[in-house]
Amino acid sequence: MNVSRRGFLWLSGAAGASFAGGCASGRLFTGGAAAHDPNLTVFLSDIHVNGQKEGDVFQRGKIAETVAEILKLDPLPARAVVFGDLAWLWGNKMDYQCSAPYLKLLEDAGIPVTVGMGNHDRRSTFLEVHPKYARTTKVPGRIVSVVDAGAVDFLMLDGLQGTDDRGPKDMGPVPGALSKDQQDWILDALPKWKKPVFVCSHFPVHELKAGGKPLDKLLVASPNVAGYIHGHDHRWYTKFMRKGWAYTQIKRTLCLPSTGHWGDIGYALMRTEGDKAVVTLRQRDFYYPRPDPMDPADRTLWKIVVRENQGLSCTFPLPRG
Repeated sequence: MNVSRRGFLWLSGAAGASFAGGCASGRLFTGGAAAHDPNLTVFLSDIHVNGQKEGDVFQRGKIAETVAEILKLDPLPARAVVFGDLAWLWGNKMDYQCSAPYLKLLEDAGIPVTVGMGNHDRRSTFLEVHPKYARTTKVPGRIVSVVDAGAVDFLMLDGLQGTDDRGPKDMGPVPGALSKDQQDWILDALPKWKKPVFVCSHFPVHELKAGGKPLDKLLVASPNVAGYIHGHDHRWYTKFMRKGWAYTQIKRTLCLPSTGHWGDIGYALMRTEGDKAVVTLRQRDFYYPRPDPMDPADRTLWKIVVRENQGLSCTFPLPRG
């Protein structure tokens, strides 16, 4: 089923209300497809869809609104990358079942989706709903993906430490870490990479190591690594990875907003343009801890943050090879 900006049957203003009480279902869109831009990628992170009745459910409305907005883009992005925490809190199967229709809307519009693991995810239940990742992973036992984006690649690492046998309401460790076999694979693969690659994970780079050393040192020293992109912190910000105290070599890291849980709310678009890749923030909201507190907060600062952040960009120079 293809989708275009003219094919919406959804009144976007009612999207949140329509999805607050239940998961997405039914035929939401019809129409012909808009063109896809092969150089355009959409990034989502920290979606936190709750498939259960208890707890926060407003995130369903936020992902519904976000998908609706993405599907109105013309041209459409050629691919979507999700930077983990697709599940609400504990990685329950119902969360993945609830979020699957939203991802399918993108897939049906010709936008293939690649999902990484966050600390709130659980591999076993995720794989029950999305079994293809067990076949496509680069490291058995983990969910490691390589996305061919034409001019660049995205290497999505799996930093989830939580084990699948933890209790049903056990979130597991919050920080990320790479398994030994995953570290070995990275140490072998990165020196052989043939084109610019963005190393990605749910977790900030300072939490991860490879070969007993900080991962950022490896990435800065790898000629074809263009930068590092992550989620987890629910904020749009950039930092530098460096090699040497004198900053003789530096590369950028970028943190993405949450799709709808708390903090900076929105998504990002990356466009590759010749010798650079530019990521632009589409800030949709800002709130903490949720959009509609029982005791309504003063929204003045929240609105200021949205205005200040809207349209911010981060440029990565691409390695020349």
